[in-house]
Order: sequence, then C-alpha cells, then structure tokens
Amino acid sequence: MDVKIVSSFGEYVNTISRLAGEDKGGKSPGVLWFRGNGHEKYSLLPSLFRADTKIQRQGGAGHYSSMHYAEDVRTQHYNAKNFHFFTKDPSSRVEWLEVMQHHGVKTRVLDWSESSIHSLLFALEPFYDDPRFKDDVRRSTVPCVWVLEPQKLNKKIFELLRDSYSLRMEIFKELEIRDDKELDKIDSVIARYGNFEKYLKTADTNHIDFLVNLSSINDEIFRDRIRLKHMLCNGDIVNPYYYMLTRIYSDGLVLDDRNLPPLAVVHPYHSERIKAQKGVFTVFPFYERKEGESLENLKINLDAMELNVSAADCLHKIIIRNPQQIAFQMMANGINVSWLYPELPIVSNEIENHCIY
Repeated sequence: MDVKIVSSFGEYVNTISRLAGEDKGGKSPGVLWFRGNGHEKYSLLPSLFRADTKIQRQGGAGHYSSMHYAEDVRTQHYNAKNFHFFTKDPSSRVEWLEVMQHHGVKTRVLDWSESSIHSLLFALEPFYDDPRFKDDVRRSTVPCVWVLEPQKLNKKIFELLRDSYSLRMEIFKELEIRDDKELDKIDSVIARYGNFEKYLKTADTNHIDFLVNLSSINDEIFRDRIRLKHMLCNGDIVNPYYYMLTRIYSDGLVLDDRNLPPLAVVHPYHSERIKAQKGVFTVFPFYERKEGESLENLKINLDAMELNVSAADCLHKIIIRNPQQIAFQMMANGINVSWLYPELPIVSNEIENHCIY
C-alpha cells in the first residue's frame, strides 16, 4: 500500500493531483475518493464490524446470522422512529444504512467523500473545535487521509465474480436453477459481459464507469422477480453482474472467504449534510468468521479494508505532518468546518471562533 507524508496544505493538494494522474499529462483526472481520520492507526472498518457481534453460521442454518439480526433490529427501529422526517423515504436496505450511518447508528457502511478538502477537514477537526477536543488529543493525534481508487476497486470485484464459478452457483441458488443447462445459459451471458472494456464502459462515461448506485440497482432488478430468471438466462435487459452485487452487498449473502472487497457505491443524498460533504460509500459484505482466525488480541480485525488484498492495491494513505499549521493554512484560504456541517450552530461557531487550537 502506498504511503505518503505531507507537511503543508499546498503539498497535500499537489500529492492528490499526482495521484489523479497530473504527471501523466492526461486531461481527465482519475476518479479518487477520500476519507479523513483523526489518527493514522484507525482501520478502514465500518462501525458494525467494530462491535462484538460476529458472523459464525451454524450448520444447516443458512445465511442468516447474528450480524444480520444486529443490522435488522437497528434498521427497523430507526425506520419506525424517523420515518416522519423524510419527504421521500429510502427505498432499499442499503439506502437506509447510508442514512443511519450519517446519524451515528452502527452499520456495515463506511463513509467516503469525493472531495479531498472535506476529508482533510475531517482529519483536522481537533484543531478547529476546542470544546469537543482537548489539548492532549491534539498532541497525540497523527491525522491521515485515505485515498481510494473506486473504479479500480469495483472492476476487481467484477473480475472476481466473473472468475468464481462456485460463488455464482451459490448466488443463483435463489432463482431455483433446475439444471446445468440453465446455469450454462447464465454463465454464457456472464462471460459475454466479462469483456468489461466492450460491454461495461463507454467513451463518454469514463469518470463514472463501474461506480454503482446499489439502491437503484436493487429497485430495478427486483421490480419484476417473476421474469428475473428468464431475463438473466437470456441476457435480456438485466446485467447479471448487477444481480450478483445485490445478493452480496445488499441482501448480505455470507461469504466463505475475504476475496471480495467492499463495494464502492453512490447513493441519493438524503440530507444537506451528506450533500455538503459530497458523501459516497463503501458497503462491506458479510464475511464468515472461522474458528482460530481472530487476531483481536493483537488489535487486528481481518475484515479491515486495508487488509483485503484486492482493496489494498486501490488504497493510498497520506499522513499529515504539522496538522496545526495545515489547519491554519486552510482557514486562511476560507476553508473551515462549516463546509462539513452546514447547520445554524456551526455557522454561529464560525463567527465566534476564527482560530486554530
């Protein structure tokens, strides 16, 4: 995994530009997503996976686990008690998870931003907010910004789905495939779409290729479940890779290994805050935890994104040296926490506290 250290705001901006391909002379910057952390040792791990609940299936119990229940009960109660706030309620489970994530509920969703500046603000929050953070926090923190190549990540997922026959067999069980002939039909369609450069890219959408709206896919695919198997077998309308993504990342099909990394997704904005932060997300699949596999005594969680072989190749880490100075440079350029939280109290704080701590 690529690690860089920067000591000024200008150096940070130049580092991002280089990661986006500026030195290669292209006119279109590579698509990058960003996540600011208050300390560089924090893992890329969603809050639900930090809890004590583990996925450990019992023989013959299917795919439903205690982790599924932990997600279900949170979603049900959040839905019941906040439904009245929405003019248009989220249409799918993963869309609800995105909303819950932004309001402090434990989920398997990890927040990212399309803006490197917003993510740097998140990493440097202790230096903008005196009441919430104390001096000892500021002295001990080593902020960092994670940089993700989301299109490269998702393309790896498509390739892994294309190349894993056993996983496809597990996924298509739900459709009650009657014989090998039907499965062969679906496999031939998958192989046809496996030429990604031909079927899943176009010249004028390079900047959004492979970046999926999982909630929208979920709504579209399951709108006509009666005809779904027929359409998949015949390559009619439905992209088979999209169907597989919904089964794994939306429905929560439990994976026997960690070959598949989290999926990079865009979602509808459900609040001004998410819009202001240019929020995007990675959705983690459910990985089965096997006996003797845990390294928790070493404070290592194997589900962490940076430990996934496929994901690590798509990640960069920028460690922030001189964070107080960089926070000052940002404020001098009119960049402050009201960019993150466009609410009345934060704007009031901006008026009263124009300083770095």
